[in-house]
Amino acid sequence: MLKNYFKIAFRNLIKQKGYSFINIAGLASGMAVAILIGLWIWDELSYDRYHQNYDRIAQVWQHNVYNGVVQSQISNPYQMAEEIRNNFGSDFKYVLQASWNSTHILSFGEKKFNKDGYFFEPEVTEMLTLKMLKGTRD
Repeated sequence: MLKNYFKIAFRNLIKQKGYSFINIAGLASGMAVAILIGLWIWDELSYDRYHQNYDRIAQVWQHNVYNGVVQSQISNPYQMAEEIRNNFGSDFKYVLQASWNSTHILSFGEKKFNKDGYFFEPEVTEMLTLKMLKGTRD
């Protein structure tokens, strides 16, 4: 009986090609859009949740007004970290600063290296759940 249902469905698809195309294209595009919306929602809800205690990690933004326009940025003065440590140190276990992604000069003894990337204060390994490829957290 199931075989007969498939035969009838296939015959109707061939008999009414335009109608079948519209239905199949509509179903396919609707399913594709639903999957994309689902993936977008999943991405938004799972962003940065791989860190332990992700709900306790915050980023400080600075809001400035230039010519009546409010502009927001994540770059803050170096002195702000100490001020946050003094005023909000009891609220947060760590207050860390990071550098911009650019070339930095690293030195060890007499040797100096130019390296690209972000550089954090040493406590970042305790604050963030980072997978260490080499070395230790000490």
